[in-house]
Amino acid sequence: MTDPTDRYERSTPQSRELFEEARDYLPGGDTREVTFHAPYPTFVEEASGTTLTTADGEELLDFLNNYTAAVLGHAPEAVVEAVTERFARGSGFAAPTREATELARRIVERTPSIDHVRFANSGTEATMNAIRAAMVHTGNDDVLKVHGGYHGTHDTVMVGVDGDGPEAGVPREVGERVHTTPFNDPDALAAAFERHPDLACFVVEPVMGHAGMVPATTEYLEAARDLTEDTDTLLVFDEVMTYRLGVGGAQERYGVTPDLTALGKFIGGGLPAGAFGGRADVMSVFDPSAEDGAIHSGTFNGNPATMAGGAATLDALDADAIARLNDLGAVARERLADAAESVGVPVQVTGDGSFFNVHLTDSPVTDHASSAAGDPATERLFLEMRNRGVFLAPRGMGNVTTPMGEAELDRLVGTFEEALGDLSPEIAAD
Repeated sequence: MTDPTDRYERSTPQSRELFEEARDYLPGGDTREVTFHAPYPTFVEEASGTTLTTADGEELLDFLNNYTAAVLGHAPEAVVEAVTERFARGSGFAAPTREATELARRIVERTPSIDHVRFANSGTEATMNAIRAAMVHTGNDDVLKVHGGYHGTHDTVMVGVDGDGPEAGVPREVGERVHTTPFNDPDALAAAFERHPDLACFVVEPVMGHAGMVPATTEYLEAARDLTEDTDTLLVFDEVMTYRLGVGGAQERYGVTPDLTALGKFIGGGLPAGAFGGRADVMSVFDPSAEDGAIHSGTFNGNPATMAGGAATLDALDADAIARLNDLGAVARERLADAAESVGVPVQVTGDGSFFNVHLTDSPVTDHASSAAGDPATERLFLEMRNRGVFLAPRGMGNVTTPMGEAELDRLVGTFEEALGDLSPEIAAD
């Protein structure tokens, strides 16, 4: 059997050359940690629909889709037209534009928990400002989050991501006011609220991405809602990825309403975007005419080309499109599990709606501690599938998009089964 790394290096000489050039100017040749993988990442030149074209001329079937951002596939015509038309008329003024109001209207109308919304430039900014709103509204500084939960790279949420305390570069004192609790454990959650009675908020993803697309149980989210209401704590949903699971996001799908919601990924139509919104009384802390309010600004907040792209994306992602995506995702998860069983390799396939994640383990995956996402065997599987022309995340995560259908699923499952079969002796040895 050919070593997957050797095969990858032989087929990607241009990516290797571009990576070496990047190392001259970027630390480690990288400016976005999640896109790096050994021995070096693939450089992409263009994309359309479901296909990436690499610097080496390869065509990859993309099941990663910029970590769920390209929900309509790459370069969807209506979004490209909306963005370019707006950009041609100028984009970026020290003044508001109607495009921001139009995208805000769509989000508010789709999401019953959101009365008012503000725009930012990333999911990181969205969760940062949602948490800031909670701190101002409650007067408390302490925050509770899930152990292993990833909510971006601002200090408050960079606690208990891969370790037990603050991540590298985060002040130690942040760990004194940010606390973690296990995912999908209502009893542990209740105990955390008893230990920390003065919380500003509890922030949680309805589907835990860093753990490998692990859905929250309804019991867990309902317990979170009850505990936050009982303690005058705000419940913050990080729906940066999960907003695509329903017209009103995962909160609509699961029937649990938060006080604040952070959004990102696809809501800018492929351009950098974030948003956060919620109850009017909480969001009023950002009213610029209010006394003692919170400051929220940014040169590119509400950039009109981004807003136009976001509005076009939401218009295309209607209830029928979401239902079809969720059905397609369910079929993908079932077929991947069946393929692993046919090969005889223990696999858990997690996810919900249009998400899936492959875990090379025979144990149930319910949280970050039980996840096998990103372990060495999964990364080898990623490279085997990449060499065969199917692109996933190195941690085994993927998602389906609106241009996809049965033909794309056939290729995904067939490639998975073939790659898993080649790796099965190595996996058994591990």
